[in-house]
Amino acid sequence: MKRNAIYAYAVLLLIVIPAHAFSLRFLDYLTPVYLVATPLALGKRVNINFSGRQIALAVIVSAVILLPFLFFFSVTRKFVPLETGAMAVQLFGVSFPEEIFFRGFLQDTLGNNYKAVIITSLLFAAAHLPAFFFSGDSSAPLTFFPSLVMGFLYLRTSNVIPATIFHFLANVVYLGSL
Repeated sequence: MKRNAIYAYAVLLLIVIPAHAFSLRFLDYLTPVYLVATPLALGKRVNINFSGRQIALAVIVSAVILLPFLFFFSVTRKFVPLETGAMAVQLFGVSFPEEIFFRGFLQDTLGNNYKAVIITSLLFAAAHLPAFFFSGDSSAPLTFFPSLVMGFLYLRTSNVIPATIFHFLANVVYLGSL
C-alpha cells in the first residue's frame, strides 16, 4: 500500500505542477476530485467521524494557534472575512479533500506516527511549492507548519474531521488577512 501511496502522490504532482505552470484552471476542479477519489479507488478506508469531543479539540487547537496569528496580522492589515462561496470552496474544495488525501490516506498509510506526521507535512508543503515557483506565493513553503498541526490532530484522533476544521480555519484566517 505504501508504494501505491507514493504513486498516488506522484500523480498529484503531475496535476498540480502543470496547473500552476500553465494556469490550467480546469485542473483546480480535478484536484479535489482526485484527492477524494484516490483513497477510495485504492481501497483505503478513511475515518470520517463527527465526534463532539474531537470537534471541540480542533476548535480549541485552532483558537490557541490561529488567534495569535490573527492578532499579529491585524496590527498591519484589517481582517476581511471571506464570502460564503469562498468559504464553501475552502471547506469542500480545499480543506476536506486535502485532509482526506494527506492525513486519511498518506499519513495513515505511512503508519500514523510522529515520523508519518513529518513526512506527510513535507509532502504537503512540497505539493504547495508549484504555487511558490510559478505564482510567487511566498507563503507556500510555510504550509509545512500548519500541516504539522493537522498531522498531530490526525495522529491524536485518527479522524480527518479535526484536521479539516483546523485546515479550514487556518485558510480562512490566512486569506482574510491578505
